[in-house]
Amino acid sequence: MKIYLISLFPNELGNFFLKGIFNKAFEKKIFDISFINLREFAVDKYKKVDDYPFCNHQGMVLKADLIYSAITSIPNYEKYRIIYPCPKGIIFDQGFADNYSKEDGLIFICGYYEGIDERIFQLFKIEKISLGNFVLSSGELPSLTIIETILRLLPGVVGKQKGLLDDSIINGLLEYPQYTKPRILFDLEVPAVLLGGNHAEQKKWQKKESLRTTLFSKPNLLKSYNFTDVDKELMTQILKEE
Repeated sequence: MKIYLISLFPNELGNFFLKGIFNKAFEKKIFDISFINLREFAVDKYKKVDDYPFCNHQGMVLKADLIYSAITSIPNYEKYRIIYPCPKGIIFDQGFADNYSKEDGLIFICGYYEGIDERIFQLFKIEKISLGNFVLSSGELPSLTIIETILRLLPGVVGKQKGLLDDSIINGLLEYPQYTKPRILFDLEVPAVLLGGNHAEQKKWQKKESLRTTLFSKPNLLKSYNFTDVDKELMTQILKEE
């Protein structure tokens, strides 16, 4: 997969993102990512990339002509889906990540302050995606969040690919609680079932706690969850306990 990210701070984004498992996957050429400096397409001596919006002169808006130049500078840009994170977009979820992970390439546009000149959406088919109903000063963090979610799904990026199926959300439930040493922290102990060697009981405990966490944290996920008979039995136990 090839990813292009159009930003005013490409070096900072590259240093922040390319670390840990993603840097290893990048070096193995599992994916390729390029951080494009929008300022390089400015034509005036001040390298100006934004200006006041017409009518109200409040905030700043990125210029459509520069974004156009940045997008068209990308080889085969016509083949790639273009994503613009903003509050007006459809709420991003794991389903979007799975869909995007099957693409050959993606282009991300990072907006700033009041956003970007609306005409860019008439020049290209751009998908507006939102992380939630809140406002940020730029689209950099949302872009990196979406990119990370997508790249984790590529074979070879995250250790054992099979383990991804147990991740929160991907398997339809939130993850069960996790513990490590020390076994006792003040007067808080690790659940005894996790300390023994009965793997069947441990799996049962994990599933039960996943169901419990989902029920009381994000019950809406259970609407589309495919309950087994064992799940139904565990859910009955949970409801009686609570």
